Amino acid sequence: MASAGRIGIRQGKVSELTVIAPFAPGGAQRLRALLRLLKGKFDGADKVGTVHDMRFVFLENDTKLLFATAFDGDWDPYIDDFATKIPDYMDVLFSAFKGWPGIHSPTVKDWAETRRLTHFGKALDEFLDKISG
Repeated sequence: MASAGRIGIRQGKVSELTVIAPFAPGGAQRLRALLRLLKGKFDGADKVGTVHDMRFVFLENDTKLLFATAFDGDWDPYIDDFATKIPDYMDVLFSAFKGWPGIHSPTVKDWAETRRLTHFGKALDEFLDKISG
């Protein structure tokens, strides 16, 4: 195992990223409608040759989503591919989440890391509360 760059881990050439992100108001409904419209196939991802798969799991009464992906290479080039090859798809998809800065924002590469660290920090706090209480 090695780092996939800014975030995620890599084994060989395949990297992974798993994020739990809160939905913006109405975001779960919009994303479900989009996925239904696409019949569960996000064909835009085929334009990004480094993607192996993506998974969307709705959590906690549609207040959060677990997003998991596997891809070749490092994080920054992976996001650069999305920003140049399918930027409109990304903005439509990820606008369902709180704080999505937009694919062309200079902070977009940090968005997933912020979500991951926020979730990790809360989980760690809950764990520490349980073992100390």
